[in-house]
Amino acid sequence: MSFSPLKSQEHFFDPASHSGFLEMRLRNIRRKLEEGQRRYSRHKRCRDVEEMSSSVQDEGDGSEIREFINLMKRLRPSAENMSSIKSAMQKTFTWRRSWISKHSPTMEEILQEYPRFLDIPTLLDTEFGKMHQGKGDLFLRRWEASIMPKLKAVAAREKGDVASLVEGMEDQTDDEKCYIYLQQAAVASSLAITQLIDFVPAGSTIASLYNASQDPAQSTQPQLVCIGHLRGGSQQYVIVGKSDKIAIPLDEGLACAVDKLFKLYWVCNLAYPAPLSSVFSFVEYIYNLPMSTNRRAKVLELISKVKSIN
Repeated sequence: MSFSPLKSQEHFFDPASHSGFLEMRLRNIRRKLEEGQRRYSRHKRCRDVEEMSSSVQDEGDGSEIREFINLMKRLRPSAENMSSIKSAMQKTFTWRRSWISKHSPTMEEILQEYPRFLDIPTLLDTEFGKMHQGKGDLFLRRWEASIMPKLKAVAAREKGDVASLVEGMEDQTDDEKCYIYLQQAAVASSLAITQLIDFVPAGSTIASLYNASQDPAQSTQPQLVCIGHLRGGSQQYVIVGKSDKIAIPLDEGLACAVDKLFKLYWVCNLAYPAPLSSVFSFVEYIYNLPMSTNRRAKVLELISKVKSIN
């Protein structure tokens, strides 16, 4: 009696018909999974809520948490109050993350409850760093020192528009270079860079940024607005949520502003606008975070090319 390796393989799994012992076994396992186990992202989110709920007791009872939340709302964001504000944020972290994960409040509701995120943007860094231990500054550590040079090397190998992006960059400002490489990271959507950052004339007031009529074609999610121009060093970046009339002025360059915007999405548990999914998926890669969305083929291709650069 002869032995056929092909028949043996088909017994375990036949790729043509998607049948066989292995496929049958996997179907049986899937049937036994609870709803929260069927997708890794949902399972992880449910597990996080359970862990946070069980550890809320370590931070004190609800009345004590409310005292710290009220304290943060009352304290002015001044240097003498900074220690008390940071301490209160630390004591309410688990309570806050559990509330956001369980109840999915809007960004407006979150910032009404924790308004210090608005006037002390560095609290976004602290919050994100506690959510992802050891990764709070990973984007800024890697972006200019490692990722931008690799993106330049990748672009040098390409032809057409991608290659032209990096030509004549020697005389450009740091923010201009950053903007160009963000364009390169937006490979999956030509609209991404315009959804990420908008430009308004120098001298525009911050109030005018969110009081402007909302373009129905634009995303309602928060984005960056640059008051002024990339060249000249006189620009200011502001995170603007027009739908919620929210503005967070920033005193840093473009790379730091993009980092803050990305962290706001995670801190407030916001969905990425479709045009920005490619850019933020690439930022997730830089942060070494698990994929929160299905990365498009062009993004995966760019990540593969970046990884290939020594």
